[in-house]
Amino acid sequence: MNLFVVGLNHKKAPVDVREQLAFSPSKVNEALEVLHNKYPSCEAVILSTCNRVEIYVCCPDDSMNEKTMYGFLSKFHGIETDRFRGHMYCYSGPSLVRHVFHVSSSLDSMVVGETQILSQVKEAYTVAASRGVIGKVMHRLFQQAISVGKDIHSNTCISQGKVSISSVSVEFAEKIFQDFSDKTVFVIGAGEMAELVLKSLVDQGTRTVMVSNRSYDRAVNLAKGYGGMAVRFDDLTKELSKADIVISSTSAPHYVLHPDHVMEAIQLRKGNPMCLIDIAVPRDINPEVARLDNVFLYNIDDLQSVVNQNVDEREMEMEKCTAMVEKEVERFVAWMEEVKIGPAIADLREHFHAVGKDELKRLRSKLGGVNEAQWQEVEYTMERTLNKLLHQPAEVGRQEAKNGAGHKYVETIKRLFGLRRASVDDAHSSLGDRSGFPKGEDLA
Repeated sequence: MNLFVVGLNHKKAPVDVREQLAFSPSKVNEALEVLHNKYPSCEAVILSTCNRVEIYVCCPDDSMNEKTMYGFLSKFHGIETDRFRGHMYCYSGPSLVRHVFHVSSSLDSMVVGETQILSQVKEAYTVAASRGVIGKVMHRLFQQAISVGKDIHSNTCISQGKVSISSVSVEFAEKIFQDFSDKTVFVIGAGEMAELVLKSLVDQGTRTVMVSNRSYDRAVNLAKGYGGMAVRFDDLTKELSKADIVISSTSAPHYVLHPDHVMEAIQLRKGNPMCLIDIAVPRDINPEVARLDNVFLYNIDDLQSVVNQNVDEREMEMEKCTAMVEKEVERFVAWMEEVKIGPAIADLREHFHAVGKDELKRLRSKLGGVNEAQWQEVEYTMERTLNKLLHQPAEVGRQEAKNGAGHKYVETIKRLFGLRRASVDDAHSSLGDRSGFPKGEDLA
């Protein structure tokens, strides 16, 4: 049985390469169909996000391997293999299991502790299952991955604390204003960071937006994107009193706002509080502004210190999360080993009972005076004896599987009893229903 993943992520590949290999939702379905038609006995799950593209494969032989997957990606996306080969990774066995559990738990994410990846893993699994391209191994692997992700997010602090400047800015503003729906946000500067903070505030309910920038056209474009109003840079101090929250992020070499500007705005606001978030370097807002009543000023150092503290706290949780993942990896690997020895145990049982039947057939020809009831008792005794003899080998096999020695056990059984079919790869033929979700236990 060949179980592996090929992929690339934000750690291994630049965004332009990830973009070229990404699968849209419709393309995922198309790709799964292509793989299933070419490799009907194999299983596949495709996980494609903005930060990673991964193909998980389970195959009874080597028809699907790292090389064939590179060829598939090249042909499907129309991109030369050399363009992405150096950015790819490939994991198999316990390393694969560990990887997918880290992915679903967000331990492998750009922002450790984010929760979106868990839903993306679940969606990838659901799509593959609904198309009938996965069987018992992938069902088990992904259901357990989803379960691990849920468990880590529920029972650790890995997701707690904001870890971006934009999210911490919102957190600071929330200390002053619990409801943003009736608040006005005034953005000074139209750069990427200012827009990220603005977007976070709008996502939290802000409806009124003002934007000012030395380039009035850029202010118009940013304001338009959020249904806001552009303010000419020369007029920003005149409009300042309308703002409840000010986000400043210009590239000016000197202060843009001074205490007298803000004092005048506060007087016009009749003492209503104002939150100013200065994310510019060098700073846009004179720090003396913080001395004014009803004014709350935060700069990039204030924000970064909170981000760093939250990142440190998440890092402290990593050890706990990793230990939880390792236990689940061991559990899945033990299950896989049990699956591998299943056909060997079945073959051994079949072999013993076939010998028993032959011997009973030979015996009956010699016992002419035995009636039907007596003969049924003989058959029952033979079957019971064989089952007792087979019980210990089966138990030993299961224990060997848990210890990771299932393959050696299978080979020993084959040699001792001359079994021809018993093989690790035969396990794939008994991996269950591929038509949809598995019956029985649901690990998700």
